[in-house]
Amino acid sequence: MSVFVGALLRRPLRLAEGLWLIGLWACSSPDKAAQPEDTPTSGHIRIAADLSLRPALDPLLEQFHRTYPRAHIEVRYLPEAEAVAGLLSDSFRVVVVARPFTPEDSAQLASQRIRPKQTRLVREGIAVIGHPNRKDSLLRIDTLLAWLTNPRSPYIFVVEGGSGSGILRYLKDSLLKGAEIRAPLYRADSAPAAIAYVQQNPRAIGLIGVAWVCDREDSTTQKFLQSVRLFALAPSGGDAYYYPYAGYLRPGFYPLARDVYALSREPRLGLGSGFISYAAGPDGQRLLLKSELLPAQAPVRIVELKEEAFTIEREKR
Repeated sequence: MSVFVGALLRRPLRLAEGLWLIGLWACSSPDKAAQPEDTPTSGHIRIAADLSLRPALDPLLEQFHRTYPRAHIEVRYLPEAEAVAGLLSDSFRVVVVARPFTPEDSAQLASQRIRPKQTRLVREGIAVIGHPNRKDSLLRIDTLLAWLTNPRSPYIFVVEGGSGSGILRYLKDSLLKGAEIRAPLYRADSAPAAIAYVQQNPRAIGLIGVAWVCDREDSTTQKFLQSVRLFALAPSGGDAYYYPYAGYLRPGFYPLARDVYALSREPRLGLGSGFISYAAGPDGQRLLLKSELLPAQAPVRIVELKEEAFTIEREKR
């Protein structure tokens, strides 16, 4: 093409030829080719998220797409370990999981000349569920720890996410402080599979993401909740029992809770950054709160109603 352009430049150009040449030069310009394919509100990217977060993230993504119709985010719900591995290998630009970057993660991304970025989105409770015929649904966290570390535990514990489960990692690293789970353990591929196992086995106790059973406005999660028994937990040394609702996560009343982060390897302000900004903003935080996830930014009020007896004195005449 350079020989042809050179021949044109050696003679006077007619107007039509000049305009055609400018267009040809613009199309072949390196600056034009280097333009990004997505922006914070448009384009197409792939992300991944922990399996436990699906009931909360699906409505969030649906509303994001409504707000920005030129944006298309393809999400895969995976076990935590698999999602993070995909981020490190550049299969996903963003992942949403219940842990921050580790020093090893940061070092691996630094070797690829990537500066990792993380944003805390919400705090998630881990729901403890039992067979629907259970009469007692109150459980002390000390009792749960004793069952988990006892090889002769009377219960089989069921976690979602298979071998790469983020809940299983949380139990070992945070709850048991590195100790091994010695109770019988069943790794379900998904939360619905864990719920089905608990529903069919009276000696099973399941641990799943709270969004699967606590959204009062979602018919699917309410159906799951009606098929199992949701435990209320008492923290160590406490006498009051709490369900894994958002209002009880900030004060620390509910003892099984973890922070959820958006981890990004995006080198610039693209669609991944736009989605994270939306999820961490007022609209996104309100949507996540509907799934009983405690927003990192928006305040949550706890209103406690007390019943007190009172008398009405009749007016004396």
